[in-house]
Amino acid sequence: MRRALCLFSLLAACSSSSSGTADDSGDDDDADGSVSMVDPEWPADEPLPPAFDFPPYLNLLDPTTVAVSWRTPEATTGVVRFGTTPELGQQIAASTSEVEHHVTLSGLAAQSAYYYEVEVDGTGAIRKGVFVLPGRSQWRFMQSGELHAPSESENVAEFAPAIRAFKPHVLVESGDMVDDGDDMNHWRSYMQTAAPWISNVLLLPSHSNHVNGSGGNANLLELFVVPNNERWYTTRYSQVQFFNIDSTYAANTDVGTTQIDWIKTESMKAHDGTDDPTFVIGSWHHPACSSQYYTRGGERDWVWEHLVPAFKDNGGIDLILAAHDKYYERSTMTGGIHHLITNIGNTSPEIPGNNHDDCTAVKTERDTKSTAFFTVDGNTVNAQVVNETGAEIDAFSMTK
Repeated sequence: MRRALCLFSLLAACSSSSSGTADDSGDDDDADGSVSMVDPEWPADEPLPPAFDFPPYLNLLDPTTVAVSWRTPEATTGVVRFGTTPELGQQIAASTSEVEHHVTLSGLAAQSAYYYEVEVDGTGAIRKGVFVLPGRSQWRFMQSGELHAPSESENVAEFAPAIRAFKPHVLVESGDMVDDGDDMNHWRSYMQTAAPWISNVLLLPSHSNHVNGSGGNANLLELFVVPNNERWYTTRYSQVQFFNIDSTYAANTDVGTTQIDWIKTESMKAHDGTDDPTFVIGSWHHPACSSQYYTRGGERDWVWEHLVPAFKDNGGIDLILAAHDKYYERSTMTGGIHHLITNIGNTSPEIPGNNHDDCTAVKTERDTKSTAFFTVDGNTVNAQVVNETGAEIDAFSMTK
């Protein structure tokens, strides 16, 4: 990891301008000291101040550690203020002058809702956001694929009202967030397009063919603060274990070797009887099932030969979230696995055919863009898939 992180913890702050400790002493606590289940209101959708190049965005490192990141057009310093009430009460400075900032908040209170704001020093520019930590039995996440900034940014912007109405706590990206991962202007377009929601979700990005490079895309690795080697990693949020996987086998041979061994190990851990998640959900770019794109049958075969058995033979997987083929389709796979392809930015499916034999297409929409909203409630996940107008195009449930 090549970035410098400013770390706030219960033991020490990273600069003299930090104050307070990351606890749950705010007014949202119940009288008996337990954390209340407040669901914070998102800040108003206002234009991004020009002092911000990228709006603040969030990555979850563990159940009580969140990284707050942002970019500025010129080298600056700044400050993150945060707390369990809108009054905030704690702060940590990004005291090194630079354009890219990463401030890590650790020792936070599990299950709690946090309010925060980032101020760019010397400008008066402030951007506010909220986040909710894992631990609750009821929560929401969203899946996005094929955003393709900047070429499809205008299409993606149409989803902003539906996303803000749903208020996901977690955003799972299944790849191709940008057209070219090597171009920082494309990442700028991604962040500015997503500004209506990006500061209020815990973001789980995935590598993909348009983003990836040899050994992972350097910009993606630098911009985001995620666990493990930042190319494949797992995130536990309440009763769900998310696996973000790198499926770019054509560019990186280690995704079919080193990564597969890692998946087997982590999948077994998720099913070893010790604090197992209720659901295992995988997010990667190349689909296992697709009834379109006849020419991509070889890609689906690779996923079935490598990624699918790494999970199925080591405890199982409940849902796969994919993208790549630029249309919407929900399938069921041998073993009862649910499989989704979504396309928030682009609709251009190729000719039908060459689906894998172990896939059954249940719902297909070839002519509309889509994104998926999930509500987790105990041992049930309810999914709603919507188009750019917010209209439902599909719905299904999983219960265990």
